[in-house]
Amino acid sequence: MADPTIPKFSPKGAKEKTYLWMVNSKGEFVKVEASTVRKSFATLGHNDRVLLDEYLISTNKTPTDALRKTLWNTIVAGAESEYKQGRQITPWDAIQVMQDQVPGKIVNTSYVGYDKASADATLNLVAKDIGFDLTQLTDADREAFLTSISEEAKNSGKVIQKTANAGGMETITTPTTFNAKTFAENWLWAKVNLGNPAKLPAKAVASLSTVKTILADNGINYLGPAEINKLAVDLASGTTNETKIKTEYATIAAKNYPQLAERLLKNPGQYTVADLITPYVSAVAKWWEKDPATITITDDIIDKAVRPDGTAGKLPMMSVADFVNTLKNSPEAEKTSWAIDGARTAATGLARAMGFGV
Repeated sequence: MADPTIPKFSPKGAKEKTYLWMVNSKGEFVKVEASTVRKSFATLGHNDRVLLDEYLISTNKTPTDALRKTLWNTIVAGAESEYKQGRQITPWDAIQVMQDQVPGKIVNTSYVGYDKASADATLNLVAKDIGFDLTQLTDADREAFLTSISEEAKNSGKVIQKTANAGGMETITTPTTFNAKTFAENWLWAKVNLGNPAKLPAKAVASLSTVKTILADNGINYLGPAEINKLAVDLASGTTNETKIKTEYATIAAKNYPQLAERLLKNPGQYTVADLITPYVSAVAKWWEKDPATITITDDIIDKAVRPDGTAGKLPMMSVADFVNTLKNSPEAEKTSWAIDGARTAATGLARAMGFGV
């Protein structure tokens, strides 16, 4: 048995072994010598290299083997430190923490040479940014993206030309016109399944509500789901913007609502039909005691007041005052609290006048 009072010495030049945690094929934490993990860089699989490239690209660095190896050594060192502090953190946990700390995580790096790992990393980062479901992509899709982005980057990448002049050689540099983020976004948007709203990217889903509101507020009810989804995708991808959509459908609404045409076209896109007939909607809400959110511009009572002869436009709109009288004298008004209270008050007054003790 070793004497605990005798200090232990490592052989001259020997380094103390350090360890970190890894996860085995069973999903169990296992202690592994750090130097062994560090040397495993050369045998990292494709998915592992993609994770390294995602971090490099999101920090505006061009993935190269040298930078990948430097990053790998950094995250291994981080996992070593966590092991010493008694925490079960693997190198992949460490890089995830680093990735989460990158502000924005937007692809800013564009370069001429792509390999499968850097192409997949670019695609993954942009997909996360726009909320695209990557499970929709097949291996063939990813291979096609690698081919496409490589060709586009090469064709529009930076070109350096040297030409001779009177003073010797002149170097002319043509800046790159290639933008990896824009290219990947456009490629993914083109993959969107317009016929399936459940498969729309998150950004398009957010835009879908805006598009539907613009259409509803202009009385546009003839577009199919795929057409509406396409508008949402175009809005989310920047192909169009909200003002352009409002302008386009205000112009159409002007034909469908001739009585409002002048006001709609005076400042195209500034107002919708719903904006211009707000007094009519407010009147229905007040006198029929309806929730304004449930009243639409296509409701029969409003439509007849705003365009009495449909799209012909020969008859003028009903005035708001006349519209209020119409509401008050309709059978629907008899169900309201003000009408019931009025009837009760009138009945009580009549009873008193007739000598009943009420």
